[in-house]
Amino acid sequence: MVNLLRRLFIKNYRDVKDEKVRAAHGKLGAWFGIFSNAILFLAKLITGLFSNSVSVVSDSINNLSDFANSSITLIGFKISSKPADKEHPFGHQRMEYITGLIVSIVIIALAIIMGYQSIDKIIAFHSGSGDIEVLSPIIAITTFVVLGVAIFFKLAQAYVNFSLAKIIDSVALKATGVDSLTDAVATLLLFISSLLSYYLGYVFLDGYMGLIISLFICYSGIKMVIATSSPLLGESVDKKHIQNIIDEILSYEGVLGIHDILAHNYGPTKLFMSVHVEIDARMKLLSAHELIDNIEMDIRQKFDVELTIHMDPIDVSNEETLELKEQVISILKDIDKSLSIHDFRVVHGEGHTNILFDILVPFKDDVKQDDVLQTLSVKMNGDEKKTYHFIVNFDHPFIS
Repeated sequence: MVNLLRRLFIKNYRDVKDEKVRAAHGKLGAWFGIFSNAILFLAKLITGLFSNSVSVVSDSINNLSDFANSSITLIGFKISSKPADKEHPFGHQRMEYITGLIVSIVIIALAIIMGYQSIDKIIAFHSGSGDIEVLSPIIAITTFVVLGVAIFFKLAQAYVNFSLAKIIDSVALKATGVDSLTDAVATLLLFISSLLSYYLGYVFLDGYMGLIISLFICYSGIKMVIATSSPLLGESVDKKHIQNIIDEILSYEGVLGIHDILAHNYGPTKLFMSVHVEIDARMKLLSAHELIDNIEMDIRQKFDVELTIHMDPIDVSNEETLELKEQVISILKDIDKSLSIHDFRVVHGEGHTNILFDILVPFKDDVKQDDVLQTLSVKMNGDEKKTYHFIVNFDHPFIS
């Protein structure tokens, strides 16, 4: 069904890397939600009013919020597809994350309102002030049919949104898909409670089921807030994608290694990246500059990433430097196997020798910097002929 909709409404639908095609996928999901939620809202509202069911009316209000959320998503994709301008030189793609966050907050707010109404009905029932109304068979059957159709529609929405979200890697559509799936489960619970109320006389279930549905929707909304706010805060970039870029850079003749990888997104398809590339210090300056320029250009074209490379000349001919580096690496591996170093340099002085380098420490590791420096000093300064001072910078990886 999704591929049929894509072929019908999206030109060049296979080219999802194109920003306009990607935005068209988002708009398709939004329009599908707008039309289907409008139908569900009207059908449930009319049914809920005739059956005097607070849970059905609450569920209809939830569909109204879904209608609004789909409209917000549509606006978000329209804005996110705008090109970069003077005020927003990195583009507008982060608007997609913002719309997903708005959708999540609206869901939580409506869940709270639904919960309040349900509690009010529960209190009214137990105090004896609530009206117990016996439904006519026609209204009861109509309610069952409407709820059954609603479950089908919500599952269809979830399928469409999840499918489109996977195709274009969209946080906003994924959030909408989660909302649709939770709505389907909530409506299923409502359908079961309506059957029990009508056939077994458990009329008190209406308020309780409305409360359960509101709590369920609120929980889903909180999870969606966390998921949609994470990219706005700045989360780690996909490891597999970065590794492909790293492998490509290392494949160039003359590249000895890379480090200090910094990658961050300004949207689903806007990736900015910087990296330090190690080359032989004996390479001619113009040749080294040409190599770096070629790598930057090729990576941008192949991976659609804005890449900036810092060139690091490495002395690969000095045996003493290489030996000292191996000693440092061996000591650090004994401390913690996940530690790695880069930018290793040796500066000789009259009274002592400075050893300068960076240590990359994973976030999960509890490594005490003072202990590391003390261990290096004790193990490397056993020889009285030379004294080594360690100038070390501890940093963390910007990719997971």
